[in-house]
Amino acid sequence: MTNIQNKHNLNQNKIVCESLREAIIILMESNEYSKITITEICHKAGVSRMAFYNNYSSKDNLLKQVIFFQTNRLIDQIGSPFREKTPKEWYVKLFEYIYINNKYLKIIFNSGLKFEYLSAINDLVLHSTEIAVIDRYLRLMWAGGMVNTIIYWVESNLKAPVQDLAQFCFNNLSVWTK
Repeated sequence: MTNIQNKHNLNQNKIVCESLREAIIILMESNEYSKITITEICHKAGVSRMAFYNNYSSKDNLLKQVIFFQTNRLIDQIGSPFREKTPKEWYVKLFEYIYINNKYLKIIFNSGLKFEYLSAINDLVLHSTEIAVIDRYLRLMWAGGMVNTIIYWVESNLKAPVQDLAQFCFNNLSVWTK
């Protein structure tokens, strides 16, 4: 296979994954998550079941990848919170991003998948096996506090000002991001 064919196949696969991620979110807007089938997701995405299973092992795996994709896109834009000192500006950027891109979170939370969201975020913050045990617990405490704050904020229709939330998190959660 040539480099051009490989590049084409990678681009095709990227489009398939993007289509499947979008399809599940669109279906979750009007259907209970538990009632959505792989067939419906594939139909909405315009891909085959084989294309689905080439990329995801299950509907839950796809949902987890939606969360990972969105969170990684956020981290690509604002950086990791785990550093010597997480500045208040990091929290401002986080809440601004969520404010602008809150649609997928509302859909996930309204579908009763808050625990699944927390679980996916926990997996992300513990991604490295090189993190010391005490730091793993600190990261989990931070993730729990942040996820609960985000859930409450999104479910209250983003009423609290971004600057206020950022200041609160900076004052109370930054100690756990080392």
